[in-house]
Amino acid sequence: MKTNVRTFLREFATFKARARRGETVMIEDREGRFHFTAVGVRKTLLGAGRGKLIIKGDIVGPTLKNSAWKPSL
Repeated sequence: MKTNVRTFLREFATFKARARRGETVMIEDREGRFHFTAVGVRKTLLGAGRGKLIIKGDIVGPTLKNSAWKPSL
């Protein structure tokens, strides 16, 4: 995508979101062209644990016996 410096500064959040999606933004001014891209991808907690977490099922009831609960803590 091509834009100028003024529009880039006004709509920086939009261009930043596009860069995070993998697009390259070309910013043109009188002196040259600049390329704006995202370098690193943020990992979410789920994405960081993908392939390392094992899900065996949903919790549908208590996981401890009643005698194991210590309400005084």
